[in-house]
Amino acid sequence: MQTKKSKSYRKKNVSIACALIAIVIQSFSQTVDTTNYLQKVKIKKLPAQVLLGVGAALDIAGIITTVSNANKEVENLFEESSVNHGGEIALYIAGTAALAGSLVLFIRSKSNKNKALSLGLDTKQFQQLKNGNLYTGSYPALTLKIGF
Repeated sequence: MQTKKSKSYRKKNVSIACALIAIVIQSFSQTVDTTNYLQKVKIKKLPAQVLLGVGAALDIAGIITTVSNANKEVENLFEESSVNHGGEIALYIAGTAALAGSLVLFIRSKSNKNKALSLGLDTKQFQQLKNGNLYTGSYPALTLKIGF
């Protein structure tokens, strides 16, 4: 049979252990901030727009040089001179790579924007019965909205 003294020690040890666990969890937990995700959106959106503009300009320059070289080939149809198409190909490849890079950055920016919109800090209400009375309290809660 347990004595009152051993029960009180057990309750005291359990409460101390719970308090220590709460402190450890709070001190080593990672904080989630929606402003961090919004900063990532801004950081990735500007380079994506720049790459989109550069890629489009390079592809348009490739089209213009292709038309120019095609006109030279038509003019020199019966002569033995040839036109070098290396510049056109380089412009097309660089433009396409820039467009692909901008697409990746736009996708990541959109992903971070969705994360920022789905995470939030909110206060939740709870009711507790204490000494025959019903008390209402609140506690902070991290909310995560999952949309399908």
